[in-house]
Amino acid sequence: MTDFVVTGSGGALGSVLMRELVRLGRPTEGLVSPHGPVPFTGQAWSADLLDSRTYRERVLALAPKVIVHLGAVALPSEAYADPERARRVNVESTSILLSLAEKCGARFLYASTDLVFDGEEAPYSEDDAPEPSTIYGRTKLEAEAHVFTYKRGLAIRFPLMYGFPDAARKPTFFETMVENLRTQKPVRLFTDEYRTPLWLDDAARACIALADSELRGAVHVGGPERLSRFEMGERVATAIGAPVALLQAVSRDDFASPEPRVRDVSLLSQRYADHFGGPPGRAMHEAMALLLAQPPNRLLS
Repeated sequence: MTDFVVTGSGGALGSVLMRELVRLGRPTEGLVSPHGPVPFTGQAWSADLLDSRTYRERVLALAPKVIVHLGAVALPSEAYADPERARRVNVESTSILLSLAEKCGARFLYASTDLVFDGEEAPYSEDDAPEPSTIYGRTKLEAEAHVFTYKRGLAIRFPLMYGFPDAARKPTFFETMVENLRTQKPVRLFTDEYRTPLWLDDAARACIALADSELRGAVHVGGPERLSRFEMGERVATAIGAPVALLQAVSRDDFASPEPRVRDVSLLSQRYADHFGGPPGRAMHEAMALLLAQPPNRLLS
């Protein structure tokens, strides 16, 4: 038996969650894609979310107390390019894992997204009706519906997240931005797309707190600030001592896209704050000071 099984444990949030669970002494096993990254911390095994035979018996044998389902086709562009694969990974695997959770009597946390909203009437609370404008958002919303039928299920709507993953993987947009600013390269950032960004470490800790709670339905876990990507860049540049002049302002209207680019999917996280007595994350300038002080193996060279 184990406390946690974490799918997508080689991903940005998954790898940080693995590190935090191990640090807390919570017995944990991760599930990683056969062709994906592996977390630096904790034990992970290879399984394919497109083939339940690769993980079904293992999950049942582990009989976890909590399943945290982070594995997904997570890029809207990838979901648009292959909608069938996106639905199989994002929806069908969720349904299968929920059936395994029921057999184990496990708590089930599902990582959803702020992109279940269309971005036209922000900020959004859990009481607002989702209306996704992308294939990715629609698959995540469809999966949420399965989670809501499970008595111990919770869909966590995460925003754009930033920080340093705890796995060897392709650099995230945030990591690339930090490296470019450190090496005095210009960075183009949208001034008219708004999110409530959250530090990966805060997201992982919030996930653990929610796992230990009995909240059901949907909960928003966003940062405390409504920021454009350009404003995020300003905070990064200031934190690392790079010239803000390296940032180049661009508009979402300047770039053609096969699907609508959301304007503002800022989240209100009041349900989380009411339950735990405080917000799920801290302001970005505070998080930057902490993440830049992380051990060197988690920083870019």
